[in-house]
Amino acid sequence: MPEIQVKDNPNLMSFLRRITEIGLTGLVWGLWIYLLLPIINLLLWIFGVRHVYHEVFENLGYLELFVLIQKIGWVIIVSFIVFRLWGYYNYWRFGRRNKRRSVGVSNIEDFARHFNIDVRKVESLMSQKEILWPPKELYQGSSD
Repeated sequence: MPEIQVKDNPNLMSFLRRITEIGLTGLVWGLWIYLLLPIINLLLWIFGVRHVYHEVFENLGYLELFVLIQKIGWVIIVSFIVFRLWGYYNYWRFGRRNKRRSVGVSNIEDFARHFNIDVRKVESLMSQKEILWPPKELYQGSSD
């Protein structure tokens, strides 16, 4: 029996098929939400959302929300200005200094010296695809 290969390549779908799938998916999700609306309304009624509607819309509570958003906006703007000025100060004070030290390119001799092994051993290790180290107990020795 031949083996079945499943290839997932969305680029092979035509534009019409892609639009049809997106449309059907959206339609079914909309139907699903429409069918759940009675349950959602019941839960909102039980948890007292009608009081929220009364306070926000009938008693013009949304005007207080706009005032709060305006105050928060000013706090955000002032904070942004303070942080921006602090950033400019730090750039003026420290920005032109380069305190980073670059490390030179290492060669095989440097690796051999660092790990205290022979250069030929480093070359053989670098040419291997997989290196298995012995268990920790074998190369640490017993310190008991």
